[in-house]
Amino acid sequence: MPQNFTLSYDLVAAQNFTWGAKGLTMQLTKETSAGNAESFLKLKLRPGYDGKDGEATLETNFPFPPGYSNGTKWYVATGFFNNKKNNRITVTIKKKDETLQVFIDKNKIAEYEKAIPAAHLFNALSFDCSGNSAENDKFYISNIKIVKD
Repeated sequence: MPQNFTLSYDLVAAQNFTWGAKGLTMQLTKETSAGNAESFLKLKLRPGYDGKDGEATLETNFPFPPGYSNGTKWYVATGFFNNKKNNRITVTIKKKDETLQVFIDKNKIAEYEKAIPAAHLFNALSFDCSGNSAENDKFYISNIKIVKD
């Protein structure tokens, strides 16, 4: 991944997705070896129900050097719910120098000014929604784009 970038993807939750089922986690990591993350950014999304907004969980771990973002925060996933046939949102993550911004569609849901060291380079991207077994508890991902800023 470039040092400064915009990562975006479209995410669709199936109609009648079960409230409380596991969400979809997107993870950016800097791995020292395959599967061994030195640092990471995880964004987990779950749709809301009955027209109510969904949930976004942003977890970060940037321990070196000290003073950067470490921990978990919860946000509202505006406009992401389970009552339409295709409940589509566009997720955008922007890293510019030390700043991190997260958008759902055009709505900024999170911004950290000292989130990630400016010279930090991610070297792995993954998506995971393991653990969902109900027929309606499916996600569809498309239009994954990474642009150097």
